[in-house]
Amino acid sequence: MPVYIRKNVSYTPPSLDKLPQESEDDFVNDPELLNDNLPQPYRMIDKTLRELIDDTWEVIADREKQRLEEASKVRPPQYESSVELEAVIPATQYPEKQKLCYATCMNNSPDGQYVFIGLPCGLVAVEALTQQVVSTWESENAEMAYMKSYTLASQVYMITTIDDMGVGRLFAFSQNANKLFLVKVLNASSQESDNKLLISKLEASTDGDYLGMVMENPSSHDLWLEVHKLPRDTWVSDLETMTAAIKKKEEKEKREEAMSELETESVAQSEVAPSKADTDEPSVASIANSVAPLDTAEQSQSRPASGKSQQGSEPNNMGNLGMDPSVLNIETPRDPLSGEYKFGSPQLIMKVKPPPTLTGTSVANLHSTCQKVESNDVVGTGHNLLFTQAHLDLRQSVFDHLHDNLLKYLPEEDENMEKIQQYPNFHFLTAGRMLPQGLEQSSLEGRPTTVAVWWPGSTNLMQYSLIKTSKDTEFKPDLVWPFTCKITSTETSPDTNIIAIGLENGNLVVWDRYMGTQRGVVNVQEDSPVVQIRFLDPALYPQDPPAYPPYPTGTGTYILMMCANSALYTVSTGTAAIPLQINTISMPVENDNDTITVLQPFTYHPDLLLTVTRKGDVQIRDTLQGTVLCQIQLPATHELSSPWDPVLAVGGQGQNMYVKGNVKTTEESSEIDADSSLQTGIVYVYQLRSFPSLDQYWKIKRSSQPLTVHTTVEQRVDALLAERIAMQGMRKNRMQEKWATLKDEINNIHSIKEIARINATKRNIVTPGSVGLPVKPLV
Repeated sequence: MPVYIRKNVSYTPPSLDKLPQESEDDFVNDPELLNDNLPQPYRMIDKTLRELIDDTWEVIADREKQRLEEASKVRPPQYESSVELEAVIPATQYPEKQKLCYATCMNNSPDGQYVFIGLPCGLVAVEALTQQVVSTWESENAEMAYMKSYTLASQVYMITTIDDMGVGRLFAFSQNANKLFLVKVLNASSQESDNKLLISKLEASTDGDYLGMVMENPSSHDLWLEVHKLPRDTWVSDLETMTAAIKKKEEKEKREEAMSELETESVAQSEVAPSKADTDEPSVASIANSVAPLDTAEQSQSRPASGKSQQGSEPNNMGNLGMDPSVLNIETPRDPLSGEYKFGSPQLIMKVKPPPTLTGTSVANLHSTCQKVESNDVVGTGHNLLFTQAHLDLRQSVFDHLHDNLLKYLPEEDENMEKIQQYPNFHFLTAGRMLPQGLEQSSLEGRPTTVAVWWPGSTNLMQYSLIKTSKDTEFKPDLVWPFTCKITSTETSPDTNIIAIGLENGNLVVWDRYMGTQRGVVNVQEDSPVVQIRFLDPALYPQDPPAYPPYPTGTGTYILMMCANSALYTVSTGTAAIPLQINTISMPVENDNDTITVLQPFTYHPDLLLTVTRKGDVQIRDTLQGTVLCQIQLPATHELSSPWDPVLAVGGQGQNMYVKGNVKTTEESSEIDADSSLQTGIVYVYQLRSFPSLDQYWKIKRSSQPLTVHTTVEQRVDALLAERIAMQGMRKNRMQEKWATLKDEINNIHSIKEIARINATKRNIVTPGSVGLPVKPLV
């Protein structure tokens, strides 16, 4: 094999000075000793320090990367507040605690005119646009922790509250009287006894017909749901009477004040000119006689400190004024303005207990077991089985034996976790085809007839009828919806005719309760459950009414939902013939601090969406696009009260936002206040109308659209006949046009037939003999 060697190539030998010195016993030494000649244990210490420095450097590099990414993000515009509320409530008995800077919870009225703020000793009603305190209610150690308002009637609101001791209260606020009334203390009897019952959750129906509250016994750790029927109409009638009495009392005060002023002026004039009696001016006595007589009564007794209602803009003299008890229809003869009147009590109609744990039957024979089986009128909940306890124990033993190698990796069961109670979720629903009780009764139209209940960790959505007449308050569900996965969230449309159920496997199930059909099932994410669902205003849905039929039909809407990784999606729900369509608004967050904790659309501006992140950012987004339009900025010395449950409300029909900011705690502040339960802060008011980034959204005007339209047979027939009659004039013109074109159409038909006849005569007929084929003789 030939070898080719390049010619004229010179090689430069290495310098002898640069050659490393080799040791004769180098090949038997530890390689680590070449760079580290430290003896033990210093060598191990050095190695540990090097690893620590490397780990620290990685953390520094990651933080630097996050800082650069955060700095490169496009920041939404940040706006500061224009008003700060931290003053003491006027005419309060607890000036040290009754300050707006100690606000514990907040909620706006359904129409946005008022904002109700919970305080350490009661609650106040504040006018949303002017930020003026119009009424207060005070009670010692009644620190409000939860609050929600409902509309009872025009200019009458009901407020449900839970304080820090688990006491539930019902309040009524009359806009005409600008006064808060304590209607009922729900668990007052249990607080006085040794066996106290706490209220953990309190919600009412939209119009205040029914009230659901989750009761808890702390001693036995029992938990159940109670549903009460509220005498709404009676309460509204009593409030109107009380409002009239308050106005009458105010008129009497004004007259007495005018008389006292006139008397003071007359006394002053008499001291200056005693001969004034000879003039023609009337005396004070004649003025007093000319005033119409008013009803008089004894002065009411002072109210105890445990419950007190007063006006915020005037001194507290309302409770000491007299009034004839016969003016009001009240059970106790007390002053209607003292706050000690009685309202009608709610009526307990249902008690729902959590599903029992799976246990075997204790009977011995088959006949006795079958007698305990649930009836076949509804689908069972799956807890009444025919298995014995020995059979269930045997199944558990077989499972443990087969999966012994995997059970050791399961986390150990914590005994304290079993004591943590998970509260049920419930919705009040109107009548529908799935549970038609009360559907044909006109008196129940638009009112709740069903309550849907599901417990955390359960796969069944149980529905109970509210119009059953039964002495027993504990009965089985009338309808059970089983699902293949655990339920994580539910939500109903404003008219409760459509219900959306979010599952643990990321599926969303939508049911049309009114028609009794399933709208569809869509998978949002396979690895993240649906945790929050919101029905958006139907006005956002593209409105394209069909040309036929002529009567109104239902429209569609968007369902906004959020998964556990804070990914936002919208699902469009059109008619039953249109499948569900999913649209991604925002992708899952990478940083845990950007996790969304609050998701709430604006009531009067459906194009805007309020979100709160885990790190305390209050943002306003575009509802359908998901882009952050602006961000609420608190001062550097304050932070959001609690990112998971912030104290904020939107009032003035979306024009103002109230946000509670607490003073930041620093390590230097070692001194703790004596009353550490009070979190000092400031209630900031933001004028959303002044935000430039939201100007285009205030100009959008959307008309309200009904989600479900109920058209009777008579209405459909009338609409079809009206359309037919309206088309009679057009029908005559069409008939004339048809007869005018009939002659041309006949001529066209004759010409076509003539052409076909001529073509038929010119056609050559081919027979077997004409082409040389033998002709078969006829038999």
